[in-house]
Amino acid sequence: MTSLPNALCVAVFNVTFALCSVLPMAATAAIDASISVGSEWAYAREERQTEKFETLIKPEFEVDLGANARLTVIGRLRDDRRNRIDVDDSHDTELREFYIQTNIGRSFLTVGKQQIVWGKADGLKVLDVVNPQSWREFILDDFDESRIPLWSANVEIPVNDFTLQLLWLPDPTYHEFADAGDRYAFTSPQLIPQPPAGVVVALQAEERPKRTLKSSDWGMRLSTFWQGWDLTLNYLYHYSDTPVLFRQLSMTPTGALATITPRYERSQLVGATFSNAFGDLTLRGEVGYTLDRYISTNAVADSNGVVKTNELAYVVGLDWFGVSDTLLSAQLFQSHLKESRAGMIRDGVETTMTFLLKRDFMNETLSGELLWLHNIDFDDGLARPKITYQLSDEVTLWFGVDLFYGDRSGIFGQFKKRDRIVSAFEVAL
Repeated sequence: MTSLPNALCVAVFNVTFALCSVLPMAATAAIDASISVGSEWAYAREERQTEKFETLIKPEFEVDLGANARLTVIGRLRDDRRNRIDVDDSHDTELREFYIQTNIGRSFLTVGKQQIVWGKADGLKVLDVVNPQSWREFILDDFDESRIPLWSANVEIPVNDFTLQLLWLPDPTYHEFADAGDRYAFTSPQLIPQPPAGVVVALQAEERPKRTLKSSDWGMRLSTFWQGWDLTLNYLYHYSDTPVLFRQLSMTPTGALATITPRYERSQLVGATFSNAFGDLTLRGEVGYTLDRYISTNAVADSNGVVKTNELAYVVGLDWFGVSDTLLSAQLFQSHLKESRAGMIRDGVETTMTFLLKRDFMNETLSGELLWLHNIDFDDGLARPKITYQLSDEVTLWFGVDLFYGDRSGIFGQFKKRDRIVSAFEVAL
């Protein structure tokens, strides 16, 4: 499902293999192999039928290459017998991650196909945008599973009391969205522009950046620990993973025509994170300022159907551990657009609250949690109660419910008829 790497990604791939060949790996190099096999069943409450019956097989290999270098290879085989989540793709086989980690002096280098995580917010993202995401199940998948690994180079350099992280991402892979007709295809007018009555829509092929060095993404992060605070400054120069829907209106003999051309555009993200513990209470947050954010508009008078603006987004969270084996967490997400015009598909300010309650029982072999996300603007949201039981060191069972509610025009409310019951098991060998 992930797009094939271009010539630059092949270069990263070749560098990875070159490192494998030049590093002095002993004939008896240590190889750690593991595999997890799991199955997940989901029952759709509205239709009263199975939504998915998915089998996941995830092999993982770690090879000690010597000279302080280690190769990690992670695969994923997925098969869904029901084929209702993604109607055109009931199974896929993917090389999820393939990277080498090694020390160069005091610096630490990771090169290959990998996930790079910025930010640790629950449920939603502010700075965790280095890797694109699969939206085949909206936000119901764990981020580790929905995040799309990229061929990239990642180096961490200690500088006095700071650590400087430098990123080079030549991989031209973007978000994977559910297609029309799929279970979790977007329909909300907050995400999809609505054509005026009587206007015919012609959707053109996506226009992607040329595959050159110039089209690579670049990023850096400076992190430190200061007087109890974990702090970072972040910068990412990248193509937005969501295409901008440029519109051109014209008249034809049969009536008005709206020609939509999806095109990927450059953006810049400047951000920061902070966290500190005060006894049983942890305060944490992320802030990101996006330059050149494109918002679609339904205004007919707008020449190209989009408004170019900047966006300030942030999350502030509190985690409380005051009761034994219990976590109580609350987060406030807000997004502010610098410019807001009539007809834009989203408001100038959006606010979402999240709450997480988690408690462990029976020496942490049994845990229960409730994650609740609520959008203030549309009074819609998602509640996710879940029970997990660690049957043994190798076997994990869990049972949960995904409950959507609210206005059908909202981000969560668009899936109000997608409530489901989910059960799963995983065996790690």
